[in-house]
Amino acid sequence: MGVKNGKAYFIMEEHSQKEKSTKNPGAQLGHKGHFRRTPKVTERVTLKAGEFTCPMCSSPLVRKGIRKRVIEDIPEIRPRVVQYRIERMYCKNCGKTYEPQMPEALPNTRLSLRAMLIASYFRIAMRMSLENVSVTMKEVFGLKISEVEVQEILYQLSDALGDEYRSLLKSIRKAPSRNMDTTSYRIDGENCDLWTFVTKGEAIFIVAESNSHEVALKVLGKHNGTDVHDRFSAFETLASKTHNDQKYCWAHIISDARELESFYGNEGRRMKKSLKSIYNKAKSFNGNGTSEDVDRLYDRLIFLLDTGYEHLRSRKSVEKLLKRRKEWLFRFVVDPSVDSTNNRAERALRPAVIYRKTSGGSRSDRGASTYARLHSIFYTTKIRKKSFIRDVPGMIRRGKPHPG
Repeated sequence: MGVKNGKAYFIMEEHSQKEKSTKNPGAQLGHKGHFRRTPKVTERVTLKAGEFTCPMCSSPLVRKGIRKRVIEDIPEIRPRVVQYRIERMYCKNCGKTYEPQMPEALPNTRLSLRAMLIASYFRIAMRMSLENVSVTMKEVFGLKISEVEVQEILYQLSDALGDEYRSLLKSIRKAPSRNMDTTSYRIDGENCDLWTFVTKGEAIFIVAESNSHEVALKVLGKHNGTDVHDRFSAFETLASKTHNDQKYCWAHIISDARELESFYGNEGRRMKKSLKSIYNKAKSFNGNGTSEDVDRLYDRLIFLLDTGYEHLRSRKSVEKLLKRRKEWLFRFVVDPSVDSTNNRAERALRPAVIYRKTSGGSRSDRGASTYARLHSIFYTTKIRKKSFIRDVPGMIRRGKPHPG
């Protein structure tokens, strides 16, 4: 046992031999098989035999029918270079020239929207470096784009998607519930924080200089519904400012008990078992419970946890939990729109954490805000089961024709 960063830890003994699993490798009995289906054939090629004598014994060969084999191929991709002839209209009264809106490209760009979105997808979704994006665009698509141009593409797309980003934020404010979380981020080597606010159909990411409640208050403002979080102090303070309903993450509550189990053995194990039984009972209502069900669950929680504890940390943990408002512990029992855990926000932050680790963050405030906005649009299309490359152009094309 030792102490690190003010916390005690145990060094577990390594087993000399790993226990062998009784589960056989490969497909399990009764499981439905998964395989790649043969696609529809679009082209047929016949390979004719060039040899008529056996290469081993020089005996004559005779035909024995045809064997079929289907393969999938990707043809060589070459960029299409299209010249648009745009009709211009002039107004004699106000002296302005008007043009029809260009459907395939942003103003003052040499690349199509699709090409720009593909480059952005590599950078944001696949978390590739600017250099790798440049190389991939050249090797795969035959488009020569420098690293500086890739970054400029991200800036242009971010500006074009500003209205869509603000629309997502409005939807999150009006949602019946939202999950929220924060993680560290870096801008030019300086420590900052990346916030996320997620619903079942929208996601917003914002980079801020702190993890204070003021960030969430500024982003959400006066909003509706329930805020689901992991009991982080900033969210607790936010609740005192907005007076919104809250919902605590049960995954974190049970995780705390699991940590106590690792320190104190049976004492923490008893607490974890009690919490799990209450949580499973609460989930069984599927959001269709009543306030009386909440009262019974809370009374049962007190009955199971309010017992004698040998260690101070266990007693403090139980005291803090039982001080929580029962309506906020069991909000998901009576409201099907509220999640029982904060996993939705945790999953949303995971790709951003990988991006931060591989890229080191952003070099400027503009780069950070660009990443947050594009990742918001990408992750929203993902949870809506849409395509970032195919569906985002429709978001950008919304608007009126502009003067030429």
